[in-house]
Amino acid sequence: MKKVILATLFAGVFASTAATAETYICEITRVAKGAWIPRSLAISRDEKTGRILVNDDLIIRYKSKPIEGAVSVENDKRITLTWILPSIKNDVGQSTLRFNFRATYLKRTGKVVVTSQPAGYSNTFTGRGQCKVED
Repeated sequence: MKKVILATLFAGVFASTAATAETYICEITRVAKGAWIPRSLAISRDEKTGRILVNDDLIIRYKSKPIEGAVSVENDKRITLTWILPSIKNDVGQSTLRFNFRATYLKRTGKVVVTSQPAGYSNTFTGRGQCKVED
């Protein structure tokens, strides 16, 4: 269900270039309890323009719409994407100006590793999962 919701939120975003958009739909398992890692992740990449949009359950909760991302590495084996979720305040009142996220997708296996780190804190959170690519 979450995958459908995340994918639906991209509807119309790349309407004019739908033929060139590629979307990664991922299910993530957090490595540690309480980790700031999304359970579901959708990354849409417009191959024509290079624009990256990211959506997940954390983005939906805090920003209500997809946010821009960037490709930091791409080669024959993997693609690594980064994005920033700004101005987060957790349930116990701790806040950070931004959360830095990184997802590395392994092209051969479809596996993904997602990490997040709150600015100003030493914590690094990790999750692992599987993605499907939809054209």
